Amino acid sequence: MEKFSYIIAIVNSEAEGYKVTVYVDVLLLENIAINFIILAVTSHFSRVKVSTVRLFLGALIGAVYVVAAFLPGFEIYFTLIAKLFLSLAIIAVTFWPEKIKDFIRLTGVFYLVSFVFGGAAFGLFYFLESEEMLYNGVFYINNFPLRTLLLSSIIAYIVTRISWDFVKSKMTKENIMIPVSIKFREKTVSIKALIDTGNSLKDPISNMPVVVVEYCVLKDILPEEISKVFSAGSEDNLDLVSQAVVNTNWASRFRLIPFTSLGKENGMLIGFKPDGVEVGEQDKKRDYQNVIVGIYNKKLSHDQSYKALLGLDLVS
Repeated sequence: MEKFSYIIAIVNSEAEGYKVTVYVDVLLLENIAINFIILAVTSHFSRVKVSTVRLFLGALIGAVYVVAAFLPGFEIYFTLIAKLFLSLAIIAVTFWPEKIKDFIRLTGVFYLVSFVFGGAAFGLFYFLESEEMLYNGVFYINNFPLRTLLLSSIIAYIVTRISWDFVKSKMTKENIMIPVSIKFREKTVSIKALIDTGNSLKDPISNMPVVVVEYCVLKDILPEEISKVFSAGSEDNLDLVSQAVVNTNWASRFRLIPFTSLGKENGMLIGFKPDGVEVGEQDKKRDYQNVIVGIYNKKLSHDQSYKALLGLDLVS
């Protein structure tokens, strides 16, 4: 059957002993598929949700770059620096991270997944003796089999999953817990907090980060009206909470924070703005003013080794 494709290049090298016809539509579609998978896995392991449209746009940028490798006059764009800027552009378009540390973390996960995927795919191509070549720094597979793409994707995911779990298993509680002191109404409570990478709670009004703390730790520093609500287990009664807050001199300090974690969906967490929050050991202690403390009326740890959850915003 005649192949209806646009030929972008016919690469012929007598020294290397190959002659490969490169079809632009095949090259573009194959790379979109591969890039899409890599970005989707990156999204999964970095816990950053992103739309299919953004995944496709990021994959398309990478695919167009590969196609350009076979066009004359584009050699300057395939240096190490150019490739680095390409990966940063893909991360920016796909995930649009707002903070530098998020950008760096996503880039690291992206490279990890890319290297694992590339190693798995290269190994399969080697054993299957596929027809491949290296041109302008681009590794090209002729007659790319779909089963190889699927198999290498599965292998890459499994290897990345195992590596990810191994790294997390090495992060013991001692390494990811940190002392925290909360000051409110001229009183201070000191506790151990777990650094929770999944805690991205923000106050919807001020966009301040939220530290989730057990009520039992805070009851002595809270206004009596608020403590009565939590002692009675009535914190889900928003009318009662509103009345209790209004009756204190600290009404402007209290907030309602929506959340979809902690074993509950579409819940409301009562929070307050303390006078200050200190995070860290003596020699590395940091003092934060713009923080909200969310009051949680249950146990955060079965063994009581920590009584608060701290997001990465306050430890980086």
